[in-house]
Amino acid sequence: MTDALVSIDMGGSAARLAIFDRKVMKMEDSVKIDLGAGTEPLEAVSQLAGVIGRWEQARKGAIHTVVAGLAGLHDAAGTITTWPNRPAWNGFPFREAFTSATNRPIILFDDANLAAMGEYRFGLAHPVSPLLYVVVGTGIGSALVMQGDVYEGARGASGELGHITVDPNGEPCPCGGFGCLQLYASGRAIERMAAAKGLPITKASDVFRLAAQGNEAARRLIQDSIRLLAIGIANAVRLLDPVSVVVGGGMVSRFPEAYRSLEKAVQQFLGTLPQKNVQVSLSVLGDDAALWGGLAYGLQQVSIKNKEMEGVHNE
Repeated sequence: MTDALVSIDMGGSAARLAIFDRKVMKMEDSVKIDLGAGTEPLEAVSQLAGVIGRWEQARKGAIHTVVAGLAGLHDAAGTITTWPNRPAWNGFPFREAFTSATNRPIILFDDANLAAMGEYRFGLAHPVSPLLYVVVGTGIGSALVMQGDVYEGARGASGELGHITVDPNGEPCPCGGFGCLQLYASGRAIERMAAAKGLPITKASDVFRLAAQGNEAARRLIQDSIRLLAIGIANAVRLLDPVSVVVGGGMVSRFPEAYRSLEKAVQQFLGTLPQKNVQVSLSVLGDDAALWGGLAYGLQQVSIKNKEMEGVHNE
């Protein structure tokens, strides 16, 4: 298969890769790579390159388009500028390192932006605009899709829902702020707060398991976490006035029942505002949203490049 596109979702705890046939828009294969907090960026890039190399060998054809969504911010050169969940990666020239390891270019975008595009293009039965997409995983992010394009802001840093302040007297965040939503409603936050309460857990999923078994402390912790998430989403709805909200990410995909109460909670915090009946639904694509978004964004960027080349040839 030569007409292939690889999509990469670089999250806070793992990387997921998928290879698509661009002509029929079909996912052919996918791989998950666990990346611990101590994983060096060059090691991660090497593992990505290894997977792509094996796919090329199996398909006996070059892969020309690679798209990656990063959970951290990067500049125009593809250097990571800020990654709160991976501070050791700040300053790492991701694009340069990837190109050196694979001998091919890579298109970089924010992971929440890709997930939003994936849901807009392939998840929703009927695309709506504006669409607010919220991702809840190791961290928290969001993106606003308008007429098929993601609003990126003046500095390319829009959608940082995880870093809005929900407690001005709260804990310091690696982003430099205080009391950020991500410190109370993300998967890593749930782990940290549960451990502080002395609960016998090693990961966030253990907290949900304890809650399901009737542990009151675990149940209350999850309830408080989702309540703060609802406040953050309600504030975003007040500001952006989307037609609907879709919530996805690893935490939501693994524990959908716990997050089904979000719509009611968000609507309660909106009070009597015109947005009070905004629809809040869970992602249809689940963990694959960003991978499908990589396909959508990659096709969009290739189309733009082809049109630019046509313009040059016609001059």
